[in-house]
Amino acid sequence: MVEEERLSAALGEAEAPFRTLVEDAAWAHASMEGLVLDLGRWWMAGPDSRLVEQIAFSVAASEAVRTPGGVYVEGFVWADGQVRAAAWCGVGTRVVYGPRADAYLGVPLAPRFCRRVQQRTGAAAVLMSKDSKLLPMLRDGLPPDAILAGGSPGPRHS
Repeated sequence: MVEEERLSAALGEAEAPFRTLVEDAAWAHASMEGLVLDLGRWWMAGPDSRLVEQIAFSVAASEAVRTPGGVYVEGFVWADGQVRAAAWCGVGTRVVYGPRADAYLGVPLAPRFCRRVQQRTGAAAVLMSKDSKLLPMLRDGLPPDAILAGGSPGPRHS
């Protein structure tokens, strides 16, 4: 549980400078860190997880399509004492394929939503892209059909 607390604290710290900028504007999320804190779910790697040092977002998406019951997840991991943006394939609450890390907090994303964003931005990453076209997601929040079931309840914050 210590790694999850460290990941939550690091994301909160990264989001803090932006929070005051958007509070008056009533944005849904101050940053992608805030979006993941608000909507993210915890995932656990186990002995049967296929973990690699680094993983491409497109590879995680391909694994989710090939894995029965698999979902594509984007978010942040705690690895080697630091936060990293990442993607992985999950089933239930487990990381099936993804980066080697001590804690995983991410949003399970619907394939249709992923395709729409990827077509708009041209990037493999959906939430973790630095494209300015993602600002409406922060301002308005994700559409109701964007998030799938999976993981365990995340840290939600105000």
